[in-house]
Amino acid sequence: MKISRTLAAAVTALSFSHAQALDLQVKARQFDPTHIGFAADGARACLVGDNFDPDAAQNSGELLVVDYKTNALLWKKHIPAPNGYVALTAAQCAFDGEFVYVLANVNTQAAQSLNQTLVYILQFSADGKQTGYKKLSLAGRNKFAYTLAPLASGVQVAGYVKDEDNDAEYYSLFTVQLDRNLVEGRQNVRKTGAFNSSASARFVGERLYIAGGFSPSKLGKTDYVDDYAHSQLLPNGGYVWSVRPFKQKARDVKQEVSPRGVTYSLSGDEGISTLAVTSPEGKPLASASYEGRFCKTYSMAEYGNALLAVRQPCGGKGSARELRRISPSSGREDALQLAAGEPLFVAAHDGHWFLLSKDGAGDLSLNVGMVNEKQAADAGSRFKLNSGGVEHSLQVSRYQVDNKGVPSFDYVYEQRAGSCRFSVTGHAVAGFDESKGKVELEVFNLQDDDGKPLPQILVYYDDASTFTLPFKGAPRQVSFDRTLSPEQLKRSCGSQDSAQLSLLFNEKA
Repeated sequence: MKISRTLAAAVTALSFSHAQALDLQVKARQFDPTHIGFAADGARACLVGDNFDPDAAQNSGELLVVDYKTNALLWKKHIPAPNGYVALTAAQCAFDGEFVYVLANVNTQAAQSLNQTLVYILQFSADGKQTGYKKLSLAGRNKFAYTLAPLASGVQVAGYVKDEDNDAEYYSLFTVQLDRNLVEGRQNVRKTGAFNSSASARFVGERLYIAGGFSPSKLGKTDYVDDYAHSQLLPNGGYVWSVRPFKQKARDVKQEVSPRGVTYSLSGDEGISTLAVTSPEGKPLASASYEGRFCKTYSMAEYGNALLAVRQPCGGKGSARELRRISPSSGREDALQLAAGEPLFVAAHDGHWFLLSKDGAGDLSLNVGMVNEKQAADAGSRFKLNSGGVEHSLQVSRYQVDNKGVPSFDYVYEQRAGSCRFSVTGHAVAGFDESKGKVELEVFNLQDDDGKPLPQILVYYDDASTFTLPFKGAPRQVSFDRTLSPEQLKRSCGSQDSAQLSLLFNEKA
């Protein structure tokens, strides 16, 4: 066998060996994720999302609770709109130890001219039984919730109120606390404008951090405002600071407030991305604009010194989402593959990353793992190859060497073509000669077309795949051969005439 390019450079793959995947027993069409929350016990997570019924043209919510330490789905609940209303959108979930809470925005009527938006808090016991719900009693026609957070004796909620007359719209921002019996405490309403419904907010200690498009207290029906801000408020309605991170119009912005109060905003427009970062004290930490092929961002999470983001290439519908790692200090953005399947939503908590992904059949899984910062900084090790209208990608983990001196690695192989997604994962081990009674790796000596020696290679394999990688150093070029099972061949994206794959990857993604 001859390989035309030398095998050099360091392995920069993330390790998959400590990641786990949990089948959520739900299809992607039934669950559009909006939030992942975490319990203080360091084991449980709640996931909320939306379920749209196209036949009834109605939206409802889904709540799933998992134990990510034991990799178990504890329970799940379908949440229809209460009181005969037409639609419910689940905004967030939270634990307070004894209960799980869901914050939801509810539409009362299908006709826009008659509809009101109301804010509901739903309460569930630790074993999944609904124990109560509460409609917030705020004055005003329309209410919309941003966020909720647990307290020692209940939860606190932040959102906005919108009223209108024939000439203008009126915006106010509110915060309110509820006890564990869902009894409301004092309402704090700030009648000086409010952030819009796509804003992101988080209570951090005694402060409310919020980012998004901002509307003044009064806005004429024919007026247009393009104001975007990062702000910090007190739960009692007091103002602390605001900054305007974008000097020009920023389209399709996604924002996230980290658990430590750092605010990130990422915009995408016609191949230019802009990342703005604000400290908990209101000071600009970073601002970078860079070229790229991504326009829309679905979710973001601060992880170590980096930002993980699920983004979609410009062009929109039909383009698969991808997981990206972004360095706030440099603005560098790299491809990142932490799990098989198409990434849908990312979160981080207590040193773990959480990635919701779907496979080619539309089944959802929650992937959980830990990556140290050095590995995260070296992300970008996926190889790509386009052949026959199919995009093939391969990612290998760091080499692991066992106590016998045998190296091995984990891998993820994927295919993409239009809406088709197909992936396989595995663990490949280097071959060695057992007949000699000791570990002796079978090292192959290669030559190029001119007879000059090339770096030595090893053959790695698992039950269905074979790889050739360098004996020393790390790959720029990787060969991958695999025989697909009949079921895998049926789900694959390429030609189904042959179950045999034989690919040579030369280029890193």
